[in-house]
Amino acid sequence: MKSHDLEKKYNIPVPRYTSYPAVPYWNGAPCEGIWLGHLKDQYDPAQGVELYIHVPFCEKLCFYCGCHRVISKNKDRGLEYVNYLIKEWKLYKKKLGDIKIASIHLGGGTPNFLTVEAFTNLFNELSPNFKEEEFKGSIEIDPRTCTKEQLDMYKSFGIERLSMGIQDFDEKVQLAIGRVQPYEKVKELVDYAREIGIADINFDLIYGLPFQSTNTITETIEKVLTLNPLQIAFYSYAHLPSRIKNQRLIPEEGLLHGMEKRALYEKGKELLAINHYEEIGLDHFAKDDSSLAKAKKEGSLRRNFMGHTHKTSSMIIGLGCSSISSSIKSFAQNEKEVKEYYNKIDSGLLAIRSGHIQSSQDLEVEEIMQDFFATNSIDKKSWKKLNHASIIKQKLDELQEDGLIEEGDRFLVTEKGRPFMRNIASIFDHHLLKSKQNSGSTSL
Repeated sequence: MKSHDLEKKYNIPVPRYTSYPAVPYWNGAPCEGIWLGHLKDQYDPAQGVELYIHVPFCEKLCFYCGCHRVISKNKDRGLEYVNYLIKEWKLYKKKLGDIKIASIHLGGGTPNFLTVEAFTNLFNELSPNFKEEEFKGSIEIDPRTCTKEQLDMYKSFGIERLSMGIQDFDEKVQLAIGRVQPYEKVKELVDYAREIGIADINFDLIYGLPFQSTNTITETIEKVLTLNPLQIAFYSYAHLPSRIKNQRLIPEEGLLHGMEKRALYEKGKELLAINHYEEIGLDHFAKDDSSLAKAKKEGSLRRNFMGHTHKTSSMIIGLGCSSISSSIKSFAQNEKEVKEYYNKIDSGLLAIRSGHIQSSQDLEVEEIMQDFFATNSIDKKSWKKLNHASIIKQKLDELQEDGLIEEGDRFLVTEKGRPFMRNIASIFDHHLLKSKQNSGSTSL
């Protein structure tokens, strides 16, 4: 099938599969008792838990952003918010007993919105529970507002990984998305982070933004390479102005679509490959000698709400508004609005708003999905016991006919099929099959 025909057939909305099932198909929050029971059943002191902490505050609005965030310059709001994060953590400790923390990831929003005082208050509360020798900390930072003093503080609390929202270095693109940050400012921060011993640095880039071209992508990637991050996330911009109001500020006349947009990704991917970055998963690259690249080669890479990992706990506890927690059996998402989150915590309740209890078939499909994204291939037997196995067989035959997969010891994704990984994964999604309409952003 020709590229134009593949685009027409497969460039449809499909989930991103950061979880399975995808959030639109969750069946409702587990009650607090059931949720805590799942955590108690699965907690392993030797493994500990991973914490995800959501900080919703940003000083400025980025026009493309679809995250849960609050625009404010009032840093006192961060101090108040930390008090509630601490209250929520104490609720979990009261209900679960002693909990060891294997890792913490702070996302947002803008986690470095928190002042030194606010951050110190939070980590002084959490740090007695760290699994000292194994603890890993990571934080997303805005290079425009993060200071050297903050980096010193992060390092002192054991944070050894930084994720920086770069998006694009082209000035015209930056103006169009409301995020102007000079290369020199980013370089200064990266150089200082390495000087104090923070070497694990990730850059977030976005393709499909207004006024991007293969030339601007080339220039951005070349600048990125001079800064030598260990990992790079190269995301597709999902333009959904009917759902995300601030995206109405994006000049639509500057947007590319379909295969023209995909060409931006392919150019970036080509440049990264030449410079020894391995494509480890959907929109993610890592230095070919990194632990994540090695896990990809071994087929042991896993993906969750916080990104790709080669070593993960069976439990993620999310603190803060809109944060998502997971156990082997269920997901739980907190209240999305700050006020509602505060009200729940003040009532002595966990702030759970939505979620999903996984069925046995959910768990089977999730494992198939994890294996697929880890290996870019499909086991020939793992799906045959699923209720919709006959439909999967038909879809596999169709994918072969279209040249997206080829048969060997396993069904292997071809180069032609790489842009449509989410489409291929979706054939296992029994929730999507039963749904009247697709959910998510288009695959290209």
